[in-house]
Amino acid sequence: MPIYTYLLQVHPKGGGNWANLLEPRTGTPMDGTFGTVDVPESGLSDAATKKMARFSDTGLKRRVAFWEGRRVNERLYSNEVFCLIYDDGSIVDADAVARDSSDASSRNSGNVRPRCPHAPHDGSCGHEGHCAFAHRGRDCEAIRPVCPSCFDEVFPTRVPEIVGQIRREGELVLRCSSCEQLSFQFDAALICDLCQWLAPDVNEELEDRFAANGGEFSPQPGSCPGCSHQLPQLAGPFTLGCPKCGQSVILSLESFRPGTTTTTMCPNRECGLYIKIPPSIWCLVCGQNLRPLNIVRKLTLEANDPRPPARSNVREDESTRLARRLAEAAEAGLRNFRYLSREQQGLFLDKTYLDSLISSADQADAWIRDAVEIRTAGHQLNREGGMHAMQEVHQQVMELGLNYRNAAREIERCWDGIGHWLG
Repeated sequence: MPIYTYLLQVHPKGGGNWANLLEPRTGTPMDGTFGTVDVPESGLSDAATKKMARFSDTGLKRRVAFWEGRRVNERLYSNEVFCLIYDDGSIVDADAVARDSSDASSRNSGNVRPRCPHAPHDGSCGHEGHCAFAHRGRDCEAIRPVCPSCFDEVFPTRVPEIVGQIRREGELVLRCSSCEQLSFQFDAALICDLCQWLAPDVNEELEDRFAANGGEFSPQPGSCPGCSHQLPQLAGPFTLGCPKCGQSVILSLESFRPGTTTTTMCPNRECGLYIKIPPSIWCLVCGQNLRPLNIVRKLTLEANDPRPPARSNVREDESTRLARRLAEAAEAGLRNFRYLSREQQGLFLDKTYLDSLISSADQADAWIRDAVEIRTAGHQLNREGGMHAMQEVHQQVMELGLNYRNAAREIERCWDGIGHWLG
């Protein structure tokens, strides 16, 4: 029996690209959206229908992409899709996918560099100026590097900078801004001379080099093994959403001292949270260079999480631990609601907005992540056991004690519209 790898995607109501359903906390594919099926080719339509049926309560358009073989530990490429099956029953085979891709390239061919042997990887703009303007806000379709360690993509705006460094230095080993490993090894052979972009097979080559090296590359002699003095230094202040109320907080690097904890106050007087900037935002080895900005934000949010850690008991079963975690999230949401702006309060109560965050690739902001977690758990319970499973967990929240009655009511509200649940 042949094996196919499947990936379920949804289309946001506001338009844009098809998106994967990710767990808001971990960023990994939601259970049931990615895996393998052992069916004949004639059974793919039925398999896709079953996968999509579990997510019908999202109210979003759905499709399932299939690749031949077991590829759960490999990077999946759209040009290798075996077929696409949509929730309206339509099927797009590999030839049609290839034609659609070719047609899209033809429509955008006016600005593609002529005679480029790597076309159409250089997209519709030739990479002159900012791709965002050429593509009207969409990402450039050109290839961009993928970390062979954590598989995060490099932002396309960084690619010209990387190409420039390779041209100046010949060989370049770069640190990933997500996993912070020295995982990229570039040289001039990976650059297209005509379009000045990276060659289409760059990611296969990066993976081969990383594997041949046995993992992370060694830092240059004399450089810090923790940051290689490569971590970009911020030119000025950066912003961070207050972990309690979501208000934008401007942080100036001038007041930071490596190795120390810096404290600033949220500008929202009603909130008044003292925000701690932990010393772990600096390189853990030399302590002199800031870590990537996304990690600075993550560490700062973790250091100021206003939600107390959920109490747990190793003797409790999994469903009781889930009930306790949801109760703690509901209490935190209720406690912080009055600190939100009027607009944020409206979004906090908007179940459609919460569902759009569940389907987004980005992690939910701190001020709304409790509601997103509760809503995500509701969808998961409904898929696995319907109304009965949701009622059981809600009853367990009630049984945690009288102090959790408000939390139970908040969970009821957050689950409104999931399956047959009325909040």
